[in-house]
Amino acid sequence: MSLLRDYEQQFGTLSAEAVSKITSIPNLSGKQRKNVLTDVERVFEEIKDLLEQLDLEVRELPSSERRDASTRVRGYHEEMTRLQKDFRRSQVRAVDAKHGRDELMGSDEMTHSEDQRTRLLENTERLQKTGNRLDEGIRMAAETEELGRDIMSNLHRDRETITRARDRLRGVDQDLGRSNRTLNGMVRRVYQNRVIVGFVCLLMIGVIGMGIYFAVR
Repeated sequence: MSLLRDYEQQFGTLSAEAVSKITSIPNLSGKQRKNVLTDVERVFEEIKDLLEQLDLEVRELPSSERRDASTRVRGYHEEMTRLQKDFRRSQVRAVDAKHGRDELMGSDEMTHSEDQRTRLLENTERLQKTGNRLDEGIRMAAETEELGRDIMSNLHRDRETITRARDRLRGVDQDLGRSNRTLNGMVRRVYQNRVIVGFVCLLMIGVIGMGIYFAVR
């Protein structure tokens, strides 16, 4: 969990750096603006790598913590999308500022260039939306895969529980079988003892009877 927090803090630092550089682009020109554009692209690459690490960390979290963390990471992805849009808009504003300084080049050329920039921005935004939908689909697939692994793990634990219960029942059945055999043996011995006692009683009665018979005679 501490590693996830570290990644989140890094995202906050990088996104703040990106915002600072993006807002400065329209006010720059020449090599200085080119350097800032390169820096922003570098920051974006770092943020993308960081978002991938965040996605991996979220998948490793327990189910009780994963939902809240997933919501936060989804917000970071949305923030990345907003930064990319702001970056493109700042580039367009910088170009517009340059064209404002070059008005003497002719109004027809300016209109044509503006139309091209508008179409380029629209196409870029459409591509970005498509990419966002793909990213969302990948995240949903990953979450579904993680949910499937959790279900399989739960089923495996349930199966082990059922197997242990079945083994215990078999043990109980064996104990009951031994107890039943012991009780049957005890019952047989009781019957045998009764037969022996009865035989002894009959024998004693016979001896007493014979004694009385001979005594009277």
